[in-house]
Amino acid sequence: MNYGIIDNLPIDYQFSTKSKKELELYGEWFYENKDKRIYELFRAVSSTVGFEGWISDFTSNSLKELGTWLKQNVEIEKIPDDDYKKKRAEIPDYMELKDWDLTNKTRSLLVDIGIYFGEVFIHTYSQLNWEQYFSTRKKDNDQGHMVIKMSNNILNPIWITYIIGLGLADNIKDRFCLINSFETWKKYI
Repeated sequence: MNYGIIDNLPIDYQFSTKSKKELELYGEWFYENKDKRIYELFRAVSSTVGFEGWISDFTSNSLKELGTWLKQNVEIEKIPDDDYKKKRAEIPDYMELKDWDLTNKTRSLLVDIGIYFGEVFIHTYSQLNWEQYFSTRKKDNDQGHMVIKMSNNILNPIWITYIIGLGLADNIKDRFCLINSFETWKKYI
């Protein structure tokens, strides 16, 4: 696979610790890089044996093959023992904690797929668009993220694809993950 990971974010992904000004830098980055990241995703998928013919036409149908590709390309790495012990000490024993995490490459792919996933909604439903979400609650999971507002819900495509990536790595999601998520979320438009 021919892929260049995201290496130019103005902030890290700890959005809850960022000021509004710092989060606005991310919003600017998003708009400046959205098309480049979609192109990078297209290059990665189409340079993979068996997926050379993937059609990135922003239709829900394109999510079927992309989900199959994603399932084959999610990578994890073991968390170093010291880091694991530190994390384990910070959370209650009854909570499960995996001894692995997604690789940086996988996290980057999930951001790119999240952007594409959002663009499928925007191309399918012309009344939708990206906007940066600011909440009055600092600990809001969507704080500072690029989202798509629907009737009574907020779609956070990048967060959704991150959760999908974790599910794929843990073998609780399958290759239909993206199209199934699309079908679920389109009900909220």
